[in-house]
Amino acid sequence: MDFDSTLLHHVIQLRRPWLDDVMTLASALAAGGFIWWVFALITAVFPARRAAAWRLLLAVGFAFLVNDYVLKPVFDRPRPFTVIAELPVIDAKPVTASFPSGHAAMAVAGALAGARMIPAAAWILWPLGMLVAVSRIYIGVHWPSDVLAGAIVGLACAWFVLGGRSRGEASRRD
Repeated sequence: MDFDSTLLHHVIQLRRPWLDDVMTLASALAAGGFIWWVFALITAVFPARRAAAWRLLLAVGFAFLVNDYVLKPVFDRPRPFTVIAELPVIDAKPVTASFPSGHAAMAVAGALAGARMIPAAAWILWPLGMLVAVSRIYIGVHWPSDVLAGAIVGLACAWFVLGGRSRGEASRRD
């Protein structure tokens, strides 16, 4: 068994009914970047943070575009449940390619952009982003390398949108 299959099977063995619910919810809330839209709307309530909210949405949107319209069509990797017939999948089975994970890309882009813009929010944004990313392996719709690659895409896209700004620097410019 290769690294992806081995790690996927180890994660699947961690399943518990209560954790199934947590992971399914995390994955669902991140679909289409929903949680990042909500965070941006809450952030935009404060006039001094509106530009930060827009940059957050730009980072997440850019990660989505690069991931789903450039990388997925190029790699066109099958999802784990299409390769491992007996793999139990929690939740709906996506029909798009597996590599890289769009949920992971948007989650990490949102976490990085949000934490750079509002450092005080990093304590919730990073764990949330990681929960979303790991949930995709846990529910059986991504290989671990899909999630790792998606996280790298998210980091790169957020870094590009933020212009390489250091922690908190972006919030001082708003």
